[in-house]
Amino acid sequence: MSRIFNISPYKIEIPERIVAARMGFKGLGKIPDKFEDIYKKACEIAFNVSKPVAVVEDYELLSKGREVEIDGVKITGNLAFSQLGKSVKISALLVTLGRELDDKISELHREGKAVESFALDALGSELAEFTARFVDGILRDERNLKGSARISPGYVDLPLSLNLWFAQTMGRYVAVKCDNESFVFEPRKTISAFIGWSH
Repeated sequence: MSRIFNISPYKIEIPERIVAARMGFKGLGKIPDKFEDIYKKACEIAFNVSKPVAVVEDYELLSKGREVEIDGVKITGNLAFSQLGKSVKISALLVTLGRELDDKISELHREGKAVESFALDALGSELAEFTARFVDGILRDERNLKGSARISPGYVDLPLSLNLWFAQTMGRYVAVKCDNESFVFEPRKTISAFIGWSH
């Protein structure tokens, strides 16, 4: 059974130092004064146009040796085996911020506002990530099970091609597609992940 979370972006807290690091100001701990107005405007736009939605589906684990399998899909690699291999169930999580944010980033770029577009893009990436953390936290609080690390396709040796399965499986609940060759999501500010649950 699928669970759908519609989340207000205003509930998501993103440390300024995280966005600063993504913008290339790693080590400063904050957005430099010179870019503070641009950062504040990016926050205003992002929180006004983003519509964070998360879909969660739970699956029984079907394991064969070092392979992890759920719902007819094989989740290969050492990362999957180490984090999911001993689970009693696995949650698949898909989070998206919607098309409007993508459109606004592109609009700023077309208008020649490269820095503003870059700042909004960076903030959007972190908003998607911290929305995923927010939902992850809800799941951990609800369950009397031990949760694994949240692992996403494209990290370590977890195949990015798994994004196709996420889009095909959960795309009916949210407007998310995946390119068949690059395995990049549309909307771009979309995150997929697995969490394993064990006793």
